[in-house]
Amino acid sequence: MQATPSPPSKLVGSPVLDSVGVIHSVANAYVIHEAEGHYLIDTGFPGNARPVLQAFERAGVKPQGIRGILITHQHPDHIGGAAKLRWLSEAPVAAHRMDAPSIEAHAPAVAPLFVRILFHPHKVQVNTKLEDGTTVGPFTVYHLPGHTPGSVAFYHKARGLLFTGDALVTSPSGRLALSKPSTSYDPEAAARSLRKLTGLKVEAVFPGHGAPITKDAGESLRSAIDRLTRPKVVASPTLFGPEGRPELHPGTPGWGER
Repeated sequence: MQATPSPPSKLVGSPVLDSVGVIHSVANAYVIHEAEGHYLIDTGFPGNARPVLQAFERAGVKPQGIRGILITHQHPDHIGGAAKLRWLSEAPVAAHRMDAPSIEAHAPAVAPLFVRILFHPHKVQVNTKLEDGTTVGPFTVYHLPGHTPGSVAFYHKARGLLFTGDALVTSPSGRLALSKPSTSYDPEAAARSLRKLTGLKVEAVFPGHGAPITKDAGESLRSAIDRLTRPKVVASPTLFGPEGRPELHPGTPGWGER
């Protein structure tokens, strides 16, 4: 008797965890398979939906199986394929209301100058404008302004999955870090925003750049929040006085009171 062929895999992209795949296209795009279909988180490099479409084709899943296209923030390397994927899948696009005008091209992009000059992704309609605490599919939205005004993380509470966009990335050394200040509109706000993630039960962290954290992810997240939101101690400026000894700069608070 001839064996019945196995059904096509529902895992789209390179496997990370059960039913979660990653698609590398400068920035990470993620696909999570739920009972009702697939959710795509970010869409890759400007004007290039090809890596995402190829990943769906290899898995034997049609784009119409996408239930929602979730955007973590407005930067071109995260929304580049959104317009084509929206057209092919007819899936609704969701993004925070503060980044939606730039994604829809109703307002200038909030991005580094070289990014704005080099990359011009096709505008796409944002069907669902998110707020902090909004529920979209199986995810709860955490608004983490700083990298962009509307940066968000998507938290899958039932499974402990946290998709951070560029609010947290993985450094080459393998630990969670903030994006480079030169790529963020308000680096100090980006650090403060991370406190919202305190106390989340996390089994895996999926950053916008770098490798996902699937081992001791909760501890990695707690450590990153503590390290990155800790107030920075700024040493008092010093000068060397006439005798060559370090002295406080005259502008230092309290100078002259001793």
